[in-house]
Amino acid sequence: MRIPGLSLLAALLFFATFLGTHPAAAAERRVVMVVIDRISLNDLGTCEAFRGLVPHAGLGLMNTNTGGIRSVENSHASIGAGSRIVATGAGFTAFEVNERVQRIPAGEEYARRTGVAAPDGSVVHLGIARVWELTRTLPYPAEVGALGTALRANGLVTGVLGNADWDGMPRRPAALIAMDGRGLVDRGVIGSETLTADSRFPGCLRTDYERLFAAFREADGVDFLVIELGDLSRLDEAGPMVLPEVLAELRASALKEGAEFVERVRRELDPGRDLLLVVSPTPPAVSIAARDTLSPVLMFGPEGSGTLTAPSTRRPGIINNTDLAPTVTQFLHADAPVDMAGRPVTVIPGAADLAGLEALNRQLVLTHNVRAPVIRTYMTIQIAVVLSALLTILFREIGIVRREYLQALLLVIMSFPLAALILPLLPQPGPVWAGLGIVAATLAVGTAAVRVSRRTAVGAFAFLSGLTALVILVDLFLGAPLQKFSLLSYDPLGGARYYGIGNEFMGVLIGAVILTAVCVVTLAPRRLRGAVLVGAGALFLVTLFAVANPGIGANMGGTITALVALLVTMLLLLHVRFTRRLILACAGGAFLFLAGLTAFEFLRGAEQQSHIGRAARLVFGGDLERGFQEAYSIIERKVSMNLRLIRHTIWSRVYLASLGGLILLFYRPTGRMQTFRDQYPYVFKGLVGIVVGSVVALIFNDSGVVASAMVMMFGVPPLLYLFLAED
Repeated sequence: MRIPGLSLLAALLFFATFLGTHPAAAAERRVVMVVIDRISLNDLGTCEAFRGLVPHAGLGLMNTNTGGIRSVENSHASIGAGSRIVATGAGFTAFEVNERVQRIPAGEEYARRTGVAAPDGSVVHLGIARVWELTRTLPYPAEVGALGTALRANGLVTGVLGNADWDGMPRRPAALIAMDGRGLVDRGVIGSETLTADSRFPGCLRTDYERLFAAFREADGVDFLVIELGDLSRLDEAGPMVLPEVLAELRASALKEGAEFVERVRRELDPGRDLLLVVSPTPPAVSIAARDTLSPVLMFGPEGSGTLTAPSTRRPGIINNTDLAPTVTQFLHADAPVDMAGRPVTVIPGAADLAGLEALNRQLVLTHNVRAPVIRTYMTIQIAVVLSALLTILFREIGIVRREYLQALLLVIMSFPLAALILPLLPQPGPVWAGLGIVAATLAVGTAAVRVSRRTAVGAFAFLSGLTALVILVDLFLGAPLQKFSLLSYDPLGGARYYGIGNEFMGVLIGAVILTAVCVVTLAPRRLRGAVLVGAGALFLVTLFAVANPGIGANMGGTITALVALLVTMLLLLHVRFTRRLILACAGGAFLFLAGLTAFEFLRGAEQQSHIGRAARLVFGGDLERGFQEAYSIIERKVSMNLRLIRHTIWSRVYLASLGGLILLFYRPTGRMQTFRDQYPYVFKGLVGIVVGSVVALIFNDSGVVASAMVMMFGVPPLLYLFLAED
């Protein structure tokens, strides 16, 4: 039978309309973020329901730092901004537009505060002005609600469900993740309708998972949906008021219900098209007290199972909380704002290794907790030895400690960086073992150096500095496996750096390389010094390459320090006279080198850029006014960091003690420095290069006093050692 053309057209329109409104075709892609705040990685291992989810997920640990304290408000706001910001005291006040706030609808109060009319069904954040006020005080650019703003600009719909209300007070931090810069979320159900009464639960209210799941299924037109489960947050608040065994039972029950809810949501989504993120923005209070501050993240989506990572960390298993916002924007094909500090999360394919991640977290927490007391003790000993050596040199009659003992202690002090670098190779089941390990390693290296010194002091310096520089360079070219877990390196829990060479070992490397070169030149026969100088130049170039290369050292401040210090040292070793023309030529060459490095980083793809390229993109990627503002912000941040370190850390005391002692020795004992210069001319030139490097490191690094102190470690102790020697 033949169908008339009009009937065929009507049929086609009917089917097109039906398919267009079907929930599965409502959006090309969808991101759902389930927020289960206040859980730890250990919770995933102890909850059987979560253990069943892990094999299907990309699994990782997330740094939870914020622009202020590690609070619930700040952590959620930082995820929504894609930058570390502050929302203390203002982050919980989100409401459905028709909820009553002080006897009037929240939408009316919101309109009074913002001048924006909120549509029906939306969620408004009444603390948005305060969050902006707090964020503007930060020393770097950040945009409140950057994620929501970016999604709205691309025509995408945001939503939020659930709450963590406690003790009669609204606690709706999940809105901070989904809202835009005006504090508005397109759709949401965050009131009491998602709660149910439970007399066994502290506060007698807990999440109604059936209602919450029904609300999720009704939100089929939302492109980015944040779901706050809330019960673990309520239990964390109630923790001090509940007996431990009762709290443990309630947490186990809440974890099980949360995992089951996640599994139900996962089965509703299309794994080939949709993305499900399960995050804990804030660690439990007990974990924060124990400085165990990395929280778990699970990601279910097209990339399948494996280990999470991101270009911002370059560390398998570790991401930043600021990486979540660009992950969402990239997945939904939205443009991410330039102020977002993070990078999209990716999955390293394979089985999600929960046990391996737990072992990684234990080691990171151990290193983090042991670092401060060990370094503080070491620095205190260093200051005491340096001052004792100075007094012994200046006042021969005092005799605080026998000179040979002081000389041995100076060599032991110089051994600490190498010991700290090789410590991860030793077993560290706990803090005591880590402490014993660093003491044993330092004494072992120091003892070897003392034995070498019995033949020649300069040989002992060459042995110590050469071995230290060699191990650092080899470690760098292998991807820094030792530095990532060293007591004297960067800390993933602190989150300032995750890859490359940190300022501590950067300072050590530059000082050690210079001392190695001048000592080898001193020990070399006269006929071989030309060849040795060529070797020293090659060593300097390799060091500069390792520090500057974005894929190896990735340290711009270290690059400037190495370039100036190594160049000055090499020119001194070659007996080049420093004229104005030479200085200008060297300055111009250095500028061109640094400009070329910056341009190379700037032109790389955003996913390959290190923090050097990120800074270049912020300064040069916009208009002139914005570029100047960004450059000023970077300089201001580095200066404020240095001033804070100088005022409040022991590093400044170490540096001042070293620098002050060096200046004093130029004048007292009278003529002794000139004798040293005549006796060890190459070592003296190396000392000049080290002092120049320490000053440059102080100026051009955001924790410059740390790098300066480490550079000077290979300058002042050798000088004191030789001054202590009998005439």
